[in-house]
Amino acid sequence: MNGMAASDKIFRLLDLPEAEKKTLSCPDGDIVCENLTFSYEADREILHGVDLSFPKGSFTSIVGESGCGKSTIAAVLMGRNKGYTGSVRIGDAELHEINEDSLMRQITYISHQSYLFKGTVRDNLRMGKPDAEDSELWAVLERVNLAAFLKEEQGLDTRVSEKGGNFSGGQCQRLALARALLHDSSVYIFDEATSNIDAESENDIMREIHRLAKTKTVILISHRLANVTASDRIYIMENGAVTESGTQEELLKADGVYSSLWNTQQSLENYGKDGSAA
Repeated sequence: MNGMAASDKIFRLLDLPEAEKKTLSCPDGDIVCENLTFSYEADREILHGVDLSFPKGSFTSIVGESGCGKSTIAAVLMGRNKGYTGSVRIGDAELHEINEDSLMRQITYISHQSYLFKGTVRDNLRMGKPDAEDSELWAVLERVNLAAFLKEEQGLDTRVSEKGGNFSGGQCQRLALARALLHDSSVYIFDEATSNIDAESENDIMREIHRLAKTKTVILISHRLANVTASDRIYIMENGAVTESGTQEELLKADGVYSSLWNTQQSLENYGKDGSAA
């Protein structure tokens, strides 16, 4: 019975019409969202008419509490959440008209749980650039502060278990970042890429994010405001809507939601450093 049910599902899947092949290449330009609305279910709207601008070569951050819609925006930009309304343009092209392979070449996404494959460090890195020479692999490992550790192991032949289970969380994230650096796309989206890892790994990753931001379009999604202070623009989201935006200095002067979050986080991070709350 179970076999018949599985067969029925497979045949239904095979009978689905093929998606129309999109031919438009992804431009290298500004990314602009206008009146962006998205729902996972018909009666549950997640994004409510969001306006965002990510100029080419800029460093932009999106911050807010968990569940406010930050990662939903990232999924829309990556072409995963397709049923949006409003406009999402990259250069002069609407996102839903862009060829997906071209979009993937132009945008690199690094999440808080980047997937590592069972195999070797070399295998995992070459997912970012299949024809990379070993010298290129070592160069990016140096940048993410993993080279010294791997030289004490089996170098590029060091085994990686499924999901990187034999590496620490910070090492997994740094290896995923090295792979992303090899991909060398025009746009990088970091979605809580430094959450739940050790302080040293967080510092290594943030250093590379700032370095990338000098030449690439970087979008940083974070709940930790200390990581977004150098952004050209910061968007604050609440319940699926943008409520404030500006530079760090402008937002602190506005004395609104961002300022309140900043003061709370700074108090927590400084608590106990001098024997008392800051």
